[in-house]
Amino acid sequence: MASDFQSTVCISGAVLMLLFSLMAVVLNSCLLIVLYKDRTKSLKSTTSLYVTSLAILHLLFGSVVSTAAAESYITCAQDIEDTAHSMSAFSRISFSLLIRTENYVMLAFSVERLGNISYPVFHPRADKMKNTLIGLASIVVYSVGFSIFEIAAAQRWIRKLDLHFNVVIPLAATITLTVLLYKALRRFNGLYAEQDPCDSSSGKKSRCRTRLKKQILLSSAFIFVIFLFAISLLPFWNLLLYEVYCSNCAQHYWFFAAFRLCVAFTFLRTALTPSIYYIRIPEFRKGVKMVFCGMFEEQSFRVKLFNRSKNSSGKVTVIYL
Repeated sequence: MASDFQSTVCISGAVLMLLFSLMAVVLNSCLLIVLYKDRTKSLKSTTSLYVTSLAILHLLFGSVVSTAAAESYITCAQDIEDTAHSMSAFSRISFSLLIRTENYVMLAFSVERLGNISYPVFHPRADKMKNTLIGLASIVVYSVGFSIFEIAAAQRWIRKLDLHFNVVIPLAATITLTVLLYKALRRFNGLYAEQDPCDSSSGKKSRCRTRLKKQILLSSAFIFVIFLFAISLLPFWNLLLYEVYCSNCAQHYWFFAAFRLCVAFTFLRTALTPSIYYIRIPEFRKGVKMVFCGMFEEQSFRVKLFNRSKNSSGKVTVIYL
């Protein structure tokens, strides 16, 4: 393989990967801080568990996996590596482990979102949180166990099994559920515009409306997350499928360039997913301002000064919205 061509491809891929990785580490760290320091408790739900899980995966992807991949790209630019795949076993295993875990987390997240929109029955929060934690723990255990099995077997048919069973099937199921979620969301919005889904005789009507509106915003944000997830990983997965059924394709120049650049492009979703939450979810925007802009303390101080000047009894009533 021509040295100049290989160096150009690897340097370009390394620049993209390091840029996306840096954004992923910074933005996902901010996301985790906002979720941890949520003073209004408006982000405490089963959805926040999935968001937290994805943020942790993306943070690991942008720090651990990118560090291992950067070494591969550097050696590739120096003509030490001349293959499309990384020669580092740790880089390959950590990359596949995190993507496999994220794929199943996305599938579970789509089930949760579709259930909350299609059947908006609000079960006790403690039970839902416990079941969600058990599901996420099971996904991690399965992913780690399959990685151990992959290392122990070290056979080509394991790659085919992994690609079809842990990529194609979960991805197809996630996309199908997301399409159903989109249709349910449109139908729900139509019904919401025509009639009030909340019981008019209930004293908790305003709370019901707020909760339903929150579910709609969370579901719309999730659809954008799935769209970003698909466009950043589908090119990489298509090349993997092509390679599985083509024994000599890795020797072509175009495959080397496409595979190296697609690996770097997979880091795109880790960098942009927190921005989707910030744009689409008002509670998250408020949480960011409270944590990083001091809006919470500033509003509390202003309300206290106002009430002290108007209330002679000295009692202060502070309402956080």
